[in-house]
Amino acid sequence: MLLTGAAALLSSTHAYAQSFEVGAEAASDEVRAGISWSGGKASASADARLDFGVVDASARIVLLRGSRRQAGADAVADLAIGRDWNLGAVTLRTEAVGHVFAGAEQSMHFGELVLGARYGLGPLRLAATAWYAPRQSTIGGDNLHLRAGLDAGLPGLPVTLLASLGYTTGSGNDLRAARLRPGGDYADWKLGAEYTRFPLTFGLDYVGNSIARDLVTVSPFADLGSTGERVVARVRISF
Repeated sequence: MLLTGAAALLSSTHAYAQSFEVGAEAASDEVRAGISWSGGKASASADARLDFGVVDASARIVLLRGSRRQAGADAVADLAIGRDWNLGAVTLRTEAVGHVFAGAEQSMHFGELVLGARYGLGPLRLAATAWYAPRQSTIGGDNLHLRAGLDAGLPGLPVTLLASLGYTTGSGNDLRAARLRPGGDYADWKLGAEYTRFPLTFGLDYVGNSIARDLVTVSPFADLGSTGERVVARVRISF
């Protein structure tokens, strides 16, 4: 039902878009903000983006495979609408994102507001982004994730190196707060590389965080077994 509805929405709006992009990806884990959303299991996703000129809209559907962190959800659809603001060398990004879960044992949907900035200098690209989820019962309060990253293409090679550092904080002590902050505030990091031969991109990432895996928590959403350091392999095809 989730896949059918998203496909119908994209099909009905395709005719009005100035550009249309789709892609699919397979990964050994679905990791966001340094923690697994798929319970440490392999995942697959499909995404589409439509650019209307003034704004753009996107949808990404990800298999979660009964994730404990998401109350047994089988999949999540990330639905977003946003806009880029070109300010000379810097591009600002504003976005509203809704996360809609399918197959969960209880309501787990939540929304976020996004503010980011990008700057390019030759092969080097810098980015800083903030994701803020206002207070919602499904996440036990509010949540803020800050991230700074850079990537650089290697001259003469279809290879890009990536690095980023994040920090997650928020308020609320409900059991559901452990969905996005297992054990409270924490830092995370990622180092990776991508090799691209259109339409394929192969990636390998090392991800980790400061969450103590021996932390004692009564929350069923913490899923501390899938918060440790790991290597994530992924392959993407774009059209």
